[in-house]
Amino acid sequence: MQGTLSANPGSIAVAPRADRRIIVIALFLGAIAAVLTFAYLKGVSSRVELAAGTLPVLVAARDVEAGQKIADVMVEIKMLPEAAIASSAYSTKEQVLGQTLRYPIARGEQLTTTRLVEPAKVPALSFQIPQGLRGFTIPVSALKSPAALVAPGDFVDVLAAFQADVLGLNAPAPAQNATSTRTDFHAAVTLIQNVQVLSVQERYAEGTGIYEPSTRAAPAKENNVSYVTLAVKPDDAQLLALAVDKASLLTLSLRAFGDAETQDVRAIPEWQLRAR
Repeated sequence: MQGTLSANPGSIAVAPRADRRIIVIALFLGAIAAVLTFAYLKGVSSRVELAAGTLPVLVAARDVEAGQKIADVMVEIKMLPEAAIASSAYSTKEQVLGQTLRYPIARGEQLTTTRLVEPAKVPALSFQIPQGLRGFTIPVSALKSPAALVAPGDFVDVLAAFQADVLGLNAPAPAQNATSTRTDFHAAVTLIQNVQVLSVQERYAEGTGIYEPSTRAAPAKENNVSYVTLAVKPDDAQLLALAVDKASLLTLSLRAFGDAETQDVRAIPEWQLRAR
């Protein structure tokens, strides 16, 4: 009787350690089961979404102004019900990166074909003007300029003839009995140097992308060229606007291909020409 009792205490001491191992194993298996259950439910949820007609669509990740080129950070993919997706909406970023926004778009709005435009595929000169420059059209004379020989993409200097007093030049006093006055004298001045010709009449380098120094199109076939469009800085556009209004003559000087050198050219008054 006593021997039986003496054996029981030893068996009682071992039982708690065995129970702890069982509990640890049970917790471990429970964690695995939880992970597998979560993964399963997630997969079921995804299948339910697809079954319900949810599809990926490209939306604006932030407000974007018109005229900007679409960059990766401007757009994101969002899952929407099929019924809520526009018929011309994009579904991947690769479809729109590098394109230009035709209209402004707010954050969360879908990107559709009507909102974007690919510059290379649009027959409009405005998409080919270099960044920061303006297209300014000036009248020219085919008889008094090499306009008929100029190809879109060529570089030119712009010259103008003004009355001398407009340029602040003091004309000499006219000779006695002369019918002319001081204000009758003119002077020639180089207004702008090394500006690129965007178009001659309506001809330009269509489909070549943004104008580069090497961009060229075929020269105009007609001889009666009456206007050209130049790529100029905004302040040079202002200068040309005054010249168009005030100058008695506007003409072009065609530059050699690849010659980008500019020089300090002084105005030449008419009386100096007469002196020569």
